[in-house]
Amino acid sequence: MEPCSVPYLLRNHQKYLFTILILATISLVGFTIEKVYPQQEDSQLKGPAMNSQKSDESTSLSDAQFTPKMYVKITSHKNADQVPTGELTINGTSSDTAARDCIVEVDWNNEKPSQIVNATGPGGSSDFSTWTFNYTKEYREIQLGPNELTSKLTCINPGPLTKWFSVTLTGEQPPFPRPLPVP
Repeated sequence: MEPCSVPYLLRNHQKYLFTILILATISLVGFTIEKVYPQQEDSQLKGPAMNSQKSDESTSLSDAQFTPKMYVKITSHKNADQVPTGELTINGTSSDTAARDCIVEVDWNNEKPSQIVNATGPGGSSDFSTWTFNYTKEYREIQLGPNELTSKLTCINPGPLTKWFSVTLTGEQPPFPRPLPVP
């Protein structure tokens, strides 16, 4: 067998270094994306292994390094619910607290401007952890057919960060009273 030449070894070394550089770059991009767009913890898994608690040290370190997970949800109705046309009150929850600088808004079929909901959280008028909104003639009533209702949580600090949640409700005519039989 013929011994390997130096140029051949240099080319292979360069390929090896290039491959390592590419893998490091991909890992860095993946790590960055995970920090910017963290996974939701909506796991269906239950049981003792899934309910284990973190120690106080890891929780405080985690809180200092990472942004809390954000969410907003309409809780009073589910997607595809049927509702009477006209006025409608919806309720919801979000990850906001009185200590965070967030706001919740809603819209109807992506119609702008969106409307600020009423904060009902325990922290007062700036706590959107629970909220309510009334669709009335002043903004928009529920119409016959599909009505897409979207809630939007926007937080300034840390942020700006935004989360959305939508349901599509089907507006139906309310039942009319039957006329009484004439005697």
